Amino acid sequence: MALSPAQRHSQRIAMEQKLKRSKALETTESMHLLIRALETDVEHVRSLPTIADRAGYKRDVLLPRWVPTVEAYLESGQVYANPVFAWCVIWLFDVGDLDKALDWADIAISQQQATPDRLRSNFPTFVADTMLAWAQETAGRGESVEPYFTRTFERVANTWRLHEQVTAKWFKFAGQELLRNDDGQKTAAGVDDIETLEKADQLLAIAEKHYSKIGVRTARQTIAARIRKLTTQG
Repeated sequence: MALSPAQRHSQRIAMEQKLKRSKALETTESMHLLIRALETDVEHVRSLPTIADRAGYKRDVLLPRWVPTVEAYLESGQVYANPVFAWCVIWLFDVGDLDKALDWADIAISQQQATPDRLRSNFPTFVADTMLAWAQETAGRGESVEPYFTRTFERVANTWRLHEQVTAKWFKFAGQELLRNDDGQKTAAGVDDIETLEKADQLLAIAEKHYSKIGVRTARQTIAARIRKLTTQG
């Protein structure tokens, strides 16, 4: 007996729903397999004896292995809790691929992805802490921190909700960097430009406003004294 148009429509809908359920089950099962494989890789890299060994393994083995999975996830347009994505973001920072790390971190934050359980911070805090440590080390070697510092600082200052102390550290660093001389010393004594001194003081004031114990009072007093001296000389 031939099916009526309404029956054919109902049958098609039922088949589509069955197919969707089947695909959802396959996706869930596939994710479980991926997570087990991922956990094995995470445990292996933790077993390596040195930081250099771990960084090399992440760069040469883990990222080439897992980045295609993340790229497929991003291209799909779907959004769901994805530990593979989360770990790849962290590994990209670990190996110093800051361009892709920051790009993917922005996506992870926008999707509200969780960091792996063994990390004690969320993604905005992780990125803020990681990039500040990188900036401090890089600036200490006399190398430029741009464009990565400004890109992250804008998010710290205007977008991400962070603990006040984390935000204060960024403003403190930004203010101190304006005072850094050719010898690497961060002091107002060698700065002759009043506008630069005022800008540094503004940044340090914001740091102190966010977290009163951030430790900028002496630096601000030195800046004020330097401005007074330059004004008198002028």
